[in-house]
Amino acid sequence: MRRYPGGLFGVAGVIYGVYAAVGAGVLFAGWYTQRQTIDRLFDSNADGLPSSSELTAVVVSFGLIWGTLMVLALVVNAAVAVACTTVTREAVLGRPARFGQVLRSVKRFPTVLGIQLLGGLIVAIPVALMVLFLVLTMVALLSRGDVGPWLVLMPFLFLGVAALAVWLGIRLALATPAAVFEGQGPVGALRRSVRLVRDNWWRTFGLLLLAGLMAMGLSLALQILTGAFQSPTAPIVVDTDTGWFGSAEVRAFFADILLASVIGLLVGSVVQIVGMTLTHLTAALVYVDLRIRKEGLADALIGEVGQGAPGPQAPPAPGQGG
Repeated sequence: MRRYPGGLFGVAGVIYGVYAAVGAGVLFAGWYTQRQTIDRLFDSNADGLPSSSELTAVVVSFGLIWGTLMVLALVVNAAVAVACTTVTREAVLGRPARFGQVLRSVKRFPTVLGIQLLGGLIVAIPVALMVLFLVLTMVALLSRGDVGPWLVLMPFLFLGVAALAVWLGIRLALATPAAVFEGQGPVGALRRSVRLVRDNWWRTFGLLLLAGLMAMGLSLALQILTGAFQSPTAPIVVDTDTGWFGSAEVRAFFADILLASVIGLLVGSVVQIVGMTLTHLTAALVYVDLRIRKEGLADALIGEVGQGAPGPQAPPAPGQGG
């Protein structure tokens, strides 16, 4: 981190800066387009309450905003993962990771996004099967009127499925470095991660857990420090004469909410920049370490540095020469 601050935090800052600006703009646009309906909902001087169609439009608008921000967050996380792994690759080779070079590498985010979506689906399969099993079991037991003994087994089932999900997640955790270092596609990178983590699951789990705990601690500390700035400063007060709210107070209240959302977005972006870079750097370093231990990557890296090769390549497949 100290040797490559520009390529690492600079690129991550640009990515999250764009995300924060877009998010703030989308939130403001949603409030601005629906401000009349929101005012009428709380204004006692309005001609009447908003109709059901107008309220539905407000809910749909902010639902679309939430969905848009979630999709953008996935893209941003994939782009930052590519940038962090690219910096690690250049650092391992002893080469500079310049800002422009790292920023250009971000164009490979669709591959990493595919890895994240496919890996998340694989991890979610046992959870979905457990939920389906529980629903069917509860329906069957309730029809019989006897659910007592089965309730004792539910916590053990949850623990077992959670352990399976964690096990799968760690087995797939090195797919992003495999994609960036070796040019693997989503499926190939996931398979590569499974092979590398084999016989090294606990070590990989411990290192990634430590990085995750550090990121969570930083996130909690920043949220506590900035929590006071994210609460509305002008709460709505009911008019004692009319028993309702004034439109000016409603506008001030929603302006405070918008400002709090922007602050939360900025704080979240800072947390994401540091937390995601830490976790992705850890995953990339674990990937390099496992390749050195299993495949003699150190000798290959020395040769590539001497030849000016672009980066580490995948070992030959079993049965092939090389």
